[in-house]
Amino acid sequence: MTSRERVLVAMRRREPDRVPFDLSFDISPAKLDEFRQRTGSTASPEEYFGADTRMIRLGPSRIETDFSPWLGSLSPGAAVDEWGIGRTPTSSTDRAHAHLDGFVHPLRDARTDAAILDYPFPDIDADYRYEAPRSAIRAVQEAGLTAVAMMECTIFETAWFLRGMEGLLLDFADGSSAAAALLDAITERRIVQARRYAELGADVLSMGDDVGTQRGMLMSVRMWRGWLKPRLQRVIAAAREVRPDVLVFYHSDGNMAAIIPDLIEIGVDILNPVQPECMDPAELKRLYGDRLSFWGLIGTQRLLPFGTPAEVAADVRLRIETVGRGGGLFLAPTHVIEPEVPFENIVAFVEAVAGAGSGLSKRPRRSG
Repeated sequence: MTSRERVLVAMRRREPDRVPFDLSFDISPAKLDEFRQRTGSTASPEEYFGADTRMIRLGPSRIETDFSPWLGSLSPGAAVDEWGIGRTPTSSTDRAHAHLDGFVHPLRDARTDAAILDYPFPDIDADYRYEAPRSAIRAVQEAGLTAVAMMECTIFETAWFLRGMEGLLLDFADGSSAAAALLDAITERRIVQARRYAELGADVLSMGDDVGTQRGMLMSVRMWRGWLKPRLQRVIAAAREVRPDVLVFYHSDGNMAAIIPDLIEIGVDILNPVQPECMDPAELKRLYGDRLSFWGLIGTQRLLPFGTPAEVAADVRLRIETVGRGGGLFLAPTHVIEPEVPFENIVAFVEAVAGAGSGLSKRPRRSG
């Protein structure tokens, strides 16, 4: 099988020649530096280790917006993205991690519909932004790999990045019309994005918002169903109007088991990352394995940073035996590979996955 065939077969809940894998969506800068030193390779870790997927993102915006009226003065080293969300460095130590920045929320004081409607949202609907994804999807698929179109922080996370977590959740509790206006503005742009990715032939649409904590939902299920579920459903429906068989991937860290039936109901095919520290992958397979596939499962809180290579390999075998039977399993780290993860554990993970397939080499594969 090519990598693309392997992923599509597995995520449609049939058994591939081996379980597909990748290295999660990010590797910390410090760990990437170590990868370069250890291997001497200028390739990406995905290329070097033979991961089955490649991530596709929008082309950059040509619009340069001055967000200073919403952000005010920022600290040295701060960055502003196309949504106007400010990110400020926390410490030199955290530069090794790169995802521990502080936030500056441009809509932190927005409490009216007018304040939302006057905000300069990014041009996600512009045709030119899909030129790069069109070429990238074609190239990835021609190479026998799986094109995963990224729509991370789909609705909720983008909304709270803009408004602030406390402010947005208080808006939900108050039934704020401004919160509805904000979510709708984001949703309309995500609908366009999902539809365009489907038109371009992406294999997997990667959506998601972190709505879980280690102990359960970040908000009540009722609140999630009222504010977020209908909007996510519209985004998925837009893609399915174009391509009914496109695979929909949903990411949420933490224990969000309470909404899994809802996600299946609105069309989610794949759940990620299925953190083993707070959810039981084998139990989820038993309950939902006839309707849902599972992507992730290799813990980055305990196993990868603190386990041994032998323990990593044993965990891979366990997940294949308990979740992989009949298909529906894609193995990956459940979050960023942090500086604390021993390089040997990354190699052990890749080798264990490759070695689990019939007749496959024990060494990392370098092609689809």
